[in-house]
Amino acid sequence: MIAPSDKQDSVERPRPRAGVALVMIVLTLALMASPCAAADDGARLPAEQAAEQAKAAWDRGAVTTALEILDHSLGSHPEAVTLHKVRGDILSTFRNPQEAVQAYDRVLAVQPAALDVRWAKWGLLVRWGQEAAAIAELHNIARSDAKNPLIHWRLAQELRKLDRLEESLESYQQAVQLMPDLLSWRLALARARFDVLDYQGADADLHHVLQHVAPGSPLELPAKNQLAQLYESMDRGRRFTPVLTPTVTATQFKEWAALRSEAWKLFEAGRFQEAEPIYRKLLALNPDDPIATHQLGLTLMQLGQCKEALAVFGNMSNLNPSEEDFADTTYRMGQCYVELERWEDAFIHFQMLYDTAVEFEQANKDVPLPAGTRILAKEKIARWLDKVRPHVPELAKLKEEEAKREKEFGNQTAASTEEALYAKAVERLKPQKALDTGAAIAGRDADFSWFRFVIPATKVVRDDSPTGAHEFIALYLGDTFPATQPEIYLVFKLVSDSFDAVPLTARCGLETSDMAEDPQTMVQDRVMTTTNDRSGYFLLTPPKPGWTPGYYRCGLFAGEQTSAYSYVDEVRFRIVEPNRP
Repeated sequence: MIAPSDKQDSVERPRPRAGVALVMIVLTLALMASPCAAADDGARLPAEQAAEQAKAAWDRGAVTTALEILDHSLGSHPEAVTLHKVRGDILSTFRNPQEAVQAYDRVLAVQPAALDVRWAKWGLLVRWGQEAAAIAELHNIARSDAKNPLIHWRLAQELRKLDRLEESLESYQQAVQLMPDLLSWRLALARARFDVLDYQGADADLHHVLQHVAPGSPLELPAKNQLAQLYESMDRGRRFTPVLTPTVTATQFKEWAALRSEAWKLFEAGRFQEAEPIYRKLLALNPDDPIATHQLGLTLMQLGQCKEALAVFGNMSNLNPSEEDFADTTYRMGQCYVELERWEDAFIHFQMLYDTAVEFEQANKDVPLPAGTRILAKEKIARWLDKVRPHVPELAKLKEEEAKREKEFGNQTAASTEEALYAKAVERLKPQKALDTGAAIAGRDADFSWFRFVIPATKVVRDDSPTGAHEFIALYLGDTFPATQPEIYLVFKLVSDSFDAVPLTARCGLETSDMAEDPQTMVQDRVMTTTNDRSGYFLLTPPKPGWTPGYYRCGLFAGEQTSAYSYVDEVRFRIVEPNRP
């Protein structure tokens, strides 16, 4: 408003009445309204109204105005948690994580069980790269929402990413305790047990799945694959990390040697329960130690744990053992198979040893052996074969026919017969059918995920950087949404830059207990990320009938085909009735 000139002020005018003057002042203030004036207004508004006014300014892109409104209102309402929450949300998108966390902490100091604030803080810490603090916040969420299995599931996955495997297992167990009927969760629990070398527990979980799974379920194949991996010991779990290398320190070697000596003394004394953890520690230091591997297997046998012993013995062939150790391992595996009544496997192991003993005897019948030479006890092995043979009449007959053919034609058929025996031995350890698309989102372990994180949210904002790349920021996070939710965003950040256009597909559906067939696709979306972009989102809209309350699992795929071969990660959320907590 332009100020009147001195000449105008000198002209005598009628003095307006007080009411008129007041109206003029109000009009003048309205005309002079500015961001600061709006903020001053906010200071006089109730906290809830000021928060809504700040949100409206934020939504139209006026971030500075929104913060000014909040700051002025906080001058009058310093303890208003609503204002601090909105301020934290805005600051988290304004590249000011420190102040955002402080704002959220102001709310949590008054309302420690405010889940929306804790989720917001966790999401900010994840984006900010504060792994330890993010895990701590997830623990807080788990305590505040202890009956929600998805919280424990999320915590388990995040801990597993950090290789905190024992803690991850505990969270998987809590999740499964809350959702015992979901076999796909039990399948993941088996993998978590395997990671920490709990072979017995993994075996029990996998058999539970296979006993309860419906015929043709997409869970059947992943369970069989995991069971085969367990039995064949294709890897030893993630807990084993080699330490003893060519550059091992003298201290490390001394520790390893002392442990080996202690373990052997305990084994010789028959103190097998005490020896077992020592051998496991030895193998943690040096997983390629064939002697410690063999001794751990023997220790487990003495403890009556033949399943676990077989898993350990199965590693020997990869460790370049001596002929003596390999032969003894084969013999002990045969004994374990007898104990477990796995007669075919037992027969094959004892028969292989017997054939080796016969071959050695024939090859060295005219050769004087050095004193102390240990040879296979053919008679002892024959007694085991006699015990096993009645349980495998088909294999025994096959072996007898082989012996007859050898007398007539020599050893020409030996190789093929041996191959047939081995093929039959591992038949049930192999998947009964090739990996198919039905296994896509049914429990595959995504150790090498493309995604750094995937966060379910109700809203997103885009934060453009000067480089031209952008980051999608999740707002109003959670894992639980009402059935009235109009849309759900799955906001993700990739592990690395994508230098080409990569189509990513999300396929989501209700997670059921039986999964007799492939889960029906309820929502599906595709996202294209391009050069220099590490983030994006999937927009999930309700299916035509609306959201059905329950637990949803979204499989994430690289490419447009949703198959077991393109599956790279998964995320879960749940839908509840609007008034349900």
